[in-house]
Amino acid sequence: MRPGTAARSCVWLVALTLVTVFGPLPSEGQQTYDIGSSNQIFLDGRFLAERENVRIVVQPPRKTGERNIVAGVHKMVAGEPIAVTDGPESSAYLQVMENDGVFRGFRYVSKNGVDWQWATKELLDAGDFAYGMRDSVHPRLTAYGVVFRDPHAPPQQRYKIVSGWRNKVYASADGREWTAVHDNVFPKAALYPDGMDSQNIAFHDAAQGGYVAYVRVNDLIEVAPQLEDRCGEFGRCFLRAVGRSVTTDLASFPMPEIVLEADERDPRFDGLAEADFYMPQVLKYPHAQDAYVMFQNRYLHYRPWFIADDLSVYAPEGGRLNIGPLDIGFASSRDGIHWERYDRKPLIPLGPTGAFDSRGLYPVRGLIFRGDEMWLYFVTWDSHLSPRDAIGFRPTVSRTVFRRDGFTAVEADYTGGEFTTPPLEFEGGKLHVNVDTSALGLLRVEVQDQQGKPIPGFSLDDCDRIHTTNSTRKTVQWRGESSLAELTGREIRLRFELRFGAKLYSFRFGGRE
Repeated sequence: MRPGTAARSCVWLVALTLVTVFGPLPSEGQQTYDIGSSNQIFLDGRFLAERENVRIVVQPPRKTGERNIVAGVHKMVAGEPIAVTDGPESSAYLQVMENDGVFRGFRYVSKNGVDWQWATKELLDAGDFAYGMRDSVHPRLTAYGVVFRDPHAPPQQRYKIVSGWRNKVYASADGREWTAVHDNVFPKAALYPDGMDSQNIAFHDAAQGGYVAYVRVNDLIEVAPQLEDRCGEFGRCFLRAVGRSVTTDLASFPMPEIVLEADERDPRFDGLAEADFYMPQVLKYPHAQDAYVMFQNRYLHYRPWFIADDLSVYAPEGGRLNIGPLDIGFASSRDGIHWERYDRKPLIPLGPTGAFDSRGLYPVRGLIFRGDEMWLYFVTWDSHLSPRDAIGFRPTVSRTVFRRDGFTAVEADYTGGEFTTPPLEFEGGKLHVNVDTSALGLLRVEVQDQQGKPIPGFSLDDCDRIHTTNSTRKTVQWRGESSLAELTGREIRLRFELRFGAKLYSFRFGGRE
């Protein structure tokens, strides 16, 4: 690894894999978690101190098939638009935001998140919309950055963009006009061609120590001497990876450290890795404790040594082909540093061959919360599958739908499975669960003391079976009663039993009596 290249965190990832597959390490089940009345989702083995025939399963969102925004016809050569007709230009780097009454730097606006229109000055001034979509390439001044609200800034600089491409931090009062407030914020070794192209993410997070950036790192990889001729781009072989950098001062970020990259389980041919992970849409999930999620691009390089297609029709970049399909993957974390990729299947797969979403998908920054749903958008883009001769296509934005808290769920064997939490400190007089039993599924919950013994009146046999339920807030009852007031102040454990296809997405205490 060359000097300045981001470091890796392999040992912890191995430990996390062991926890996820085989269960928690012996000491983990003894830790007491103070969860108060916070919502808890299942990202790892934290709440599965003891388990039998259960597992955490990623829950892909439902594709709506909608074409919510359709841009102009882009004539493309080598992934770059040379002309745009019959509509606006659009990049692959978009961001959706709720209308907070102040920010007005949008290119599209919507009242319902489904039907979108071009954001004219009149519409923006009127403010009669619920959501806005901005393009990270427009204005080009702030290229490839995303907007976040800085809690420590005065009103005239409340919105910030950290642009790794420009290596600057920009500020704005309302998103219409941007001013550079910091320059040379990342070390030179982090910049292009070593990284920072594509959309990079930054936001404020006190839990991570201040301002955190998740950026693209073009990480050099070692190759056998006989394969060096395959490294034409910039004369080097590299993979796109996700780096993380944290600072308390926006004027200066340290060298990013790699937190997600391809490993031995990912595609490689003749010993040469050919899979990239970038565009890290990292979000601190606001409706659960200690929860970060990442939607990232998964890019397979087409190479003549393992693809039989005629690749000569594609235009090379820097002497090396930069072509291949992209879909969207999922990872989660408790601390923003150590990321779990689960079964590594696509979160949002490519559509049927020939469909508008069959070639390249890019995640849109941000989630929209509507009732019991979460909406994640993606934009289709042919940049990595454009031939050297100009073609025309329309970038399209489409919507997917998650269940609230529904990134993952605990599932059991069909005939049944169960798990028991470590000791918990809680607040609230009732226990609520986010559960889907469909027709056959059943769920029961037992409350135990710290030593794992059922508390009288709250045993599994006392619990009223939850059935025929698809609810994000179902209250658990024991012989018709839901109150846990008598247990307030005690450390308890929860034992969950799932049967016949029930899915458990989250749990929380609340409704103090």
